[in-house]
Amino acid sequence: MRPRTNLVIAVVAAAILAAFVFRSFTRQPGHLAASKATVESCTPEAIRQVADALERSVLSANCAKLDKARAETPR
Repeated sequence: MRPRTNLVIAVVAAAILAAFVFRSFTRQPGHLAASKATVESCTPEAIRQVADALERSVLSANCAKLDKARAETPR
């Protein structure tokens, strides 16, 4: 191949790679539906019913924060 053809292929490959990188950096993560901690959603059965592992861990952490906040409030 001639050097000019190699340069064109390299530039096209770099442009495609740059497009993928730009899209991955500008993409916003999806909203987690089960992350809202309420008394009903903090039961062990409700936490186990969440199918996505990330949502389940976020819900569990939010439930722990809710329990800690309840324990710290004076009655």
